[in-house]
Amino acid sequence: METVEKLKIEDVLREKGVYVGPTVGVSMLPMLKSRRDTVVIRPKTERLKRLDVALYRRGEAYVLHRVLAREEGGYLIRGDNCYSDEHIPEDDVFGVLTEFFRKGKHILCTDKKYLKYAEKRIKTYKTRRFFVIFKGKIKGAIRKIVRIFIRKKKSVR
Repeated sequence: METVEKLKIEDVLREKGVYVGPTVGVSMLPMLKSRRDTVVIRPKTERLKRLDVALYRRGEAYVLHRVLAREEGGYLIRGDNCYSDEHIPEDDVFGVLTEFFRKGKHILCTDKKYLKYAEKRIKTYKTRRFFVIFKGKIKGAIRKIVRIFIRKKKSVR
């Protein structure tokens, strides 16, 4: 029986000049929903700019995250739905998102409305992070109260 080797995205980019496929994961929510939306990736031909969405590898996983800033020799990058930054060397980035299909609608990454969205995601990061942390603390406090209530209820029996 013949084994079929999975093509790597970087091989597809090198051979075909474009990769079109589904997304997997939650790091680019709400822009890209896992297994629903389709991305169009092209090979990186020049240094990326702020707001570009870079494709790189982290171990065996492919990562598609937004460029927050250029750094010497690389980029400061974060997913739209993530709360920590990464410093990625220039040589690790091999693709860039140029367009995508969201709920069947075609969106170019040069579209003014899209760029406004991308800018807003970056500008509202601190506020969103605060509420995510606050929500986590509230959930934790509620869990503690429920556990105490359950323990007291069990000890009464």
